[in-house]
Amino acid sequence: MIRAEYLRFLKTLKDEECHRDVYKIANLVLQYLDALIPLTTSKGQRVKKIVEIAQKNWSSLSQVIEAEDSITEKVPCPFKRVNNLTVGPFRGFEKQEDFRLSNQYVFVYGSNGTGKSSFCEALEYGLLGSVSEAENKRYRNQHDYLKNAYAGQFAIPKLAGIDNDGCEVDIIPDEALYRFCFIEKNRIDNFSRIAAQAPAKQTELISSLFGLDDFTEFVRNFTDNMIDRYIDLKGMKSTQLNEKMAALTGSKTQLNSIIPEELKLISEAKKSLASKYDPNYSYEKMLAELNGTDEEKGLINQLEEDLQKPIGTKSNLTVIIFN
Repeated sequence: MIRAEYLRFLKTLKDEECHRDVYKIANLVLQYLDALIPLTTSKGQRVKKIVEIAQKNWSSLSQVIEAEDSITEKVPCPFKRVNNLTVGPFRGFEKQEDFRLSNQYVFVYGSNGTGKSSFCEALEYGLLGSVSEAENKRYRNQHDYLKNAYAGQFAIPKLAGIDNDGCEVDIIPDEALYRFCFIEKNRIDNFSRIAAQAPAKQTELISSLFGLDDFTEFVRNFTDNMIDRYIDLKGMKSTQLNEKMAALTGSKTQLNSIIPEELKLISEAKKSLASKYDPNYSYEKMLAELNGTDEEKGLINQLEEDLQKPIGTKSNLTVIIFN
């Protein structure tokens, strides 16, 4: 049901003028619908998945809505009322039963277990080709849900109707045409009190009334907050990098204006120090004489060696005392 409703949404989107990126996102959701349906807004599950898929496939996504027009074309109803239902074996019907439905109003009554729900599901299957309850209970094969337990068999219900010319015609299941034909009693009871509900609850009741609960829940999980919280469309990392580059450029400019002057002061200090040591020496020659080179020890090293030598013993001393 979600896929069918989403395809109808794409048909309406196709008729509108939107940015091409909107069409690409719409096609992405359609292509990966089965993977996105179970995901919710909790911790950004769905949007993170969309971002992951988009990063891998963005360049290959079509900018044209890919939904087939045939899926959503409006087709006139081929009959004006249901006339006959043949059902069984099917759910609560162990054998084939025929129901004449030619009257304007048809009331179905009976105690529990007499087949009222099975009758309604047979109508649903005859018009839609599926039963929503089987989908809700996640049956992989609906026939397992629809077969009669005693007979162990399932037969497709057959519907016939009266067309505008008064002739009986077979009714072909068409989910797009008849999807709003079934409203459960509980849904009507809830809808009757819709005026007393808050707007959000009213929307929920309307969705429930027409059997769009699942699709509404699917749409609700596309949160408006996902862009700021989970997607960096503005390039925040790039912005931060540009800010750091601007700060670095400013620092370089400042250094370029300071360094030459500082280097000049250092050079003058070196010359002054060397001239105090020896007017004929350069700073480099002074360092070489003091610190030495690979071939020759410097004065500082020689002085350190002299200081490490032991003091010699003094002998043959004469003490003279003057009064």
